[in-house]
Amino acid sequence: MNRLIGGLVFAGLSTFAGNAMAEPQCGDFLAKLSDKPGFVEFLECTQDNKQLGKPLNARYRVKGSDALKAERYMSRSFAMPELRHICCGWDSTFFSYRDKNTKRWYLLGMGSEETLINRRESWSEITFFYINVSVTAEDF
Repeated sequence: MNRLIGGLVFAGLSTFAGNAMAEPQCGDFLAKLSDKPGFVEFLECTQDNKQLGKPLNARYRVKGSDALKAERYMSRSFAMPELRHICCGWDSTFFSYRDKNTKRWYLLGMGSEETLINRRESWSEITFFYINVSVTAEDF
């Protein structure tokens, strides 16, 4: 009887631990989801505990001279739409991507710092572009 109870407790704890490990952790999401190129610089990952789902937000930076390569990488890896110039900068608008392994949805976006440069051929004149990747840490 003790063996049975011990086995059930172990099975229950193993299931709980397996579910706990399945929860996303802050980190370099692009490296986990794809073959992230070296010119995409991981800056930080933070968690916003005040928002619904307690999202984990990873931020990246790309030099303007590498922005076209970064746009192609994001398009090829995650089906990101082409960046468009809107008002004061370049923006992909946010879009979602579902990881085939974990089945988790990620919200991604790429855009430039504020700029009046409105020609793609002049992206190298923009100091930095930024990529944001978010995933919820809790289901809601």
